[in-house]
Amino acid sequence: MSRDYKSRSNTNTGRRNGGLFSGLIIGYILGLASAIGVWLFISQAPSPYLNESQAILNQPTEKASPSIQPDNKSIEKTQAAENKSRFDFYNILPGIEEPDSELFIDPAPTAAAPTTPSKAPPPPPAKVASTTPEPVKYYLQAGSFSSRDAAERRKAELALLGIVATVITQKSGNNAAAHRVQIGPFNKMEELDRIRGSLQSNGITTSLVSNPG
Repeated sequence: MSRDYKSRSNTNTGRRNGGLFSGLIIGYILGLASAIGVWLFISQAPSPYLNESQAILNQPTEKASPSIQPDNKSIEKTQAAENKSRFDFYNILPGIEEPDSELFIDPAPTAAAPTTPSKAPPPPPAKVASTTPEPVKYYLQAGSFSSRDAAERRKAELALLGIVATVITQKSGNNAAAHRVQIGPFNKMEELDRIRGSLQSNGITTSLVSNPG
């Protein structure tokens, strides 16, 4: 009897252990299947946030509205309405005179003053001729003759002394010709005095004359 009881208890214990193990495996499989099903549902279900963002991106961009050009008529109407309301304000308040409408007229733009061209600079003054007197040239006159031949003979005498002379013919007031024998001009007074002394030693009288130029 004791052996049969032991064998039965061992058999019952084995069955219990086997049932617990199989239950754990089945529960694990069911939990895993549930997790996979939830994950698939979430991944395939459409997201509301994604739909909103896609809808915003899919909206066509509005065309840039053209620039509104100001209407002159509307501006004039607005100004007239402002002036009317301004005059009505003075009519409502007693004791206040209505201002002159001319005070509210915009002043016309003043025309710019014409620019006068700048005057041309005056021409430079003309050069004034120099008034500095020319230097005086000195000569020795070795005689004045009424005959041309006599003047030429005196010129030849001076040539024999090594002195170069010139015969200059001039007319006097009575239309008479005077032939003068002149030596020079001299740049230095020392040379003039030297030749004058040489002529005096040879019996030829000279006089000092000056001619410009």
